[in-house]
Amino acid sequence: MVAVELPRYTSFKTLADGSTGYYWTCPTRYRKRNCPYLSAALGVNLSQKELNASAELWNERLNGWLKEQSPMDTPDTTRYGTVEWLVNTYLKHDAFLERVSEFSRPDYRRVLDRVCATEIIRDDIGLKARIGDAKIANITVSTATKIYEILHGQSARTGEKVVTYCKAMWKRMKPHHPDLFRQDTPNPWEGVTLKKRTKKVKGHVERATVYAFADGAVALGRPELAAAAVLAFEFLMRPSSIGAGYAAWSGYRGESEPDKIIIGHRKTDERAMHPLEYIDADGSLKLLYADAERILKQVPKNGLSIVCQRNGNLFGDGTRLSQEVTDIANKLADKGTPVRGFTLDKARHGGMTELEERGLTEGQGRALSKHRTSGAYRGYAKDTEKRVLEATKKRFGHSERAEKVNEFSTEKKAK
Repeated sequence: MVAVELPRYTSFKTLADGSTGYYWTCPTRYRKRNCPYLSAALGVNLSQKELNASAELWNERLNGWLKEQSPMDTPDTTRYGTVEWLVNTYLKHDAFLERVSEFSRPDYRRVLDRVCATEIIRDDIGLKARIGDAKIANITVSTATKIYEILHGQSARTGEKVVTYCKAMWKRMKPHHPDLFRQDTPNPWEGVTLKKRTKKVKGHVERATVYAFADGAVALGRPELAAAAVLAFEFLMRPSSIGAGYAAWSGYRGESEPDKIIIGHRKTDERAMHPLEYIDADGSLKLLYADAERILKQVPKNGLSIVCQRNGNLFGDGTRLSQEVTDIANKLADKGTPVRGFTLDKARHGGMTELEERGLTEGQGRALSKHRTSGAYRGYAKDTEKRVLEATKKRFGHSERAEKVNEFSTEKKAK
């Protein structure tokens, strides 16, 4: 192994196959203060450069969180009216804190700090100037475009975040400090034209694949990973919510709601109550998630969360949960189970796609997924062959639902 210098809060261990795995772990003193970032697997056999880059991401997130928690961290008013002053003021203002969840706030700090650190050539003097030192009123559409193009060149996704975050910051802070903003261009970020890019479409898996993985994971002694797959597919949980413990045993057929499972969505702070059964018209009890409950009943209660490590600790915010799911999927695939490439993301996207294939309305789908906006909801369901076929059958009146609609319409006309 080539010797490397370990960045702050990182460690390593030799894995079973002889390779070296690197990890980032949040210090205990910050864990006790409920830091949202607990641990992360950084990768295997990393070079010094790769290790530094991976660790820097998590250390930046920790630093951002610490800045928010410190009572001494007050907005910088020494350069009143500059972009950097605006950023520091915005991140402490209710206009930001009431709209952005705690988990997402460090990302805003990271992106907006990069905006402040960006240097551009000033047209008037021909020298480089730091954006953070510029007056808010000096940011024109052309300046905003230059900032976007520079950061877009480093990362297309970061460039898009720059425009989104800055546009919101200008919009929400101008009413509080109207004299500091340009009057001729209310929001210069509105004039930035984003470059087109082909966004990678995430894959999805069907119900049969999810339960093939779940049953296989149970057989290999990893029922907690089977539960993670079920929670992602059936109850549409994000992997980050699963790893952070937002599905607790107390919410599964608990004393207050014995016929439901209650889960949380970390990103949106939404609480979802999914009924597990109902009484049919003939008085018989109908189980809605029989397969899911079959898996959950095989999961040992090692901790407060349904999905946790054997020692009771959560998997946390890193990639450990996803990596272990991938490892089990590969082992099952090697034995002939068709789950190669299975991920929790694909399971969740598969669940969202199933909602559309079953003909749920957008309102019904959002009631289950807890998406706040139509735009966020619509991006998940995939245009599968089944959806196209059902749409075509309805178009020509060959589906049961279409026939009922036509029948109703005919009766109404006759009346």
